[in-house]
Amino acid sequence: ARLAVERQTGARGLSLGHYERRPPVTEMNEFSIAARGRSEASRLLASGCQGSYQGGSGAEIRNVRVNPDATAAGRRRAEQFGRIAQGPDGALRLDLACLQVGRIVEPGLDAAAALARLQQLADEVVEARGGDDAAAAGVEALCEVLFRRHKLRGDTETYYEPSNCCLHRALATEQGMPITLAVIMLEVGRRAGILLQGVGAPFHFLVKYEDAGGERYLDPFHGGRAIERDQLAARLRQTNPAAGASAEAFLSGVTKRQILQRILTNLKGACVRKRQFNEALETTEYLLALAPWALEERRDRGLLHFELREWRRALEDLEAYREHSPNAPDAQRVATIAARARAQLGEHGESGAAV
Repeated sequence: ARLAVERQTGARGLSLGHYERRPPVTEMNEFSIAARGRSEASRLLASGCQGSYQGGSGAEIRNVRVNPDATAAGRRRAEQFGRIAQGPDGALRLDLACLQVGRIVEPGLDAAAALARLQQLADEVVEARGGDDAAAAGVEALCEVLFRRHKLRGDTETYYEPSNCCLHRALATEQGMPITLAVIMLEVGRRAGILLQGVGAPFHFLVKYEDAGGERYLDPFHGGRAIERDQLAARLRQTNPAAGASAEAFLSGVTKRQILQRILTNLKGACVRKRQFNEALETTEYLLALAPWALEERRDRGLLHFELREWRRALEDLEAYREHSPNAPDAQRVATIAARARAQLGEHGESGAAV
């Protein structure tokens, strides 16, 4: 059902122009950014690649060049991210992985300061909780500290900025997109001994916990407000008909790797939208570190290499995608771009000559 909704959400015939016509946050939610990020980022990249030699939209981005030093550093960061994210999901340090993601946007970020801030917030939660061991008391203390004392809130002004996908920036500014705020709740809660789970709801990311009365849901983007499960299920069925009777499946907890994949998908879409192709390329390397078998990410990496005039790397990735996805809907478009990369490689090598 989740895949059905993603396909439905991401297959609306969107074009390059859609990236420029940014709908307000009330109209585009975080799930739609993530789902569309898989199709829209690819569509925008493919349009740009074709425009590069057809006189289309790619003319706007002809001067984008690969930064060899930054690219090498990005690959090293992606490898480090892969090491952090490997092993059993329960042992994965979500805070460390998210801070490594933040290095895509800000390579020199102060991870120690971010970790110290998480611990400081957790200490405040423990103090506010007192000696009450009830789950509800812990969550109440968590919400009191994060949302009422420190005014953690959803960012409706710069929602689409790449920095909004970064844990360290959300900690510094006390605002962000739903999934970033949820990570703060999860990590502060973990340090304070409060068991929470992330929930990948379609409208936006939520957090849940369990007490004697069952599962309880919280919305980090709107001050940690509580939402009844029946309300969520009804909204899912109303806004996502493809979910059908399986709407409840969207309210189950997600793994840490799924959280990371969603953050990275958001970040890739944000970087492509801003024509930050070096950063988008690094983000795609992170996604491939999570799922090396993901053919769509391999294709997108090839498109990004093309935009950055790395013809050989572009050709390798695009041909691999064509080989393993011969019947893909975008097979002909990818073949056309691969042919252009091959021609450029034959004519100029890796010199980066103009298309």
